[in-house]
Amino acid sequence: MRFMEYDSPIMCGIGKVMDILWLSTLWFLCCLPVVTIDASTTALYYTSVKAIRRNRGYVTKTFFHALRMNFFPALGIWILYMAGIVLFYINFVFAAALKDDSFRFFTAAVYGCLAFVVLSVGCYAFPVLSRCSMKCFEILRFSAGLMVKHFPYTFLMVLTVVLCAAAMWYVPLFTFCLPVVGTLFFSVFMEKVLIRYTPETEKCGWYAEK
Repeated sequence: MRFMEYDSPIMCGIGKVMDILWLSTLWFLCCLPVVTIDASTTALYYTSVKAIRRNRGYVTKTFFHALRMNFFPALGIWILYMAGIVLFYINFVFAAALKDDSFRFFTAAVYGCLAFVVLSVGCYAFPVLSRCSMKCFEILRFSAGLMVKHFPYTFLMVLTVVLCAAAMWYVPLFTFCLPVVGTLFFSVFMEKVLIRYTPETEKCGWYAEK
């Protein structure tokens, strides 16, 4: 029967679903030590685009290759982000304790905008790290520039991340599919940005394929 053959559309579809479930599981397990969250997220983006979207390589091998390559650069970014998260938490607690309603609302709005900026920079930082060899502060500076220059894409990507995170929080079972599904949707916008900054000599690579 044709639909049971290895390269049939049905079997390819089943293979894609299994790859999505397995990659999401790998990402979740590798995030458990906490300090590996951003390295795992960088590997998640790289593998989702290369192995699943572009059909280049195997999921497990590609994921752990990207994890090893980006572990220490990602760790530096993660330390800065953890410091930022703690600072924002303290500030939000302070804002919530204010007695003046109008000033409390103003303070919360300012901190909310700053949190959006931090999340936006993070949305660019991990994909940039997965593709480029740059130092920690260079990645953050470059990501901040991309956030401003491509704000419509930034908004859509942040919205994707927030919706996926909320869905996984309320329905934990989504953790085993949404990380990859959300990343693939996220990559539709991100790849349009990254290709603009890819040198012409490198545009023959897998990441430049349609």
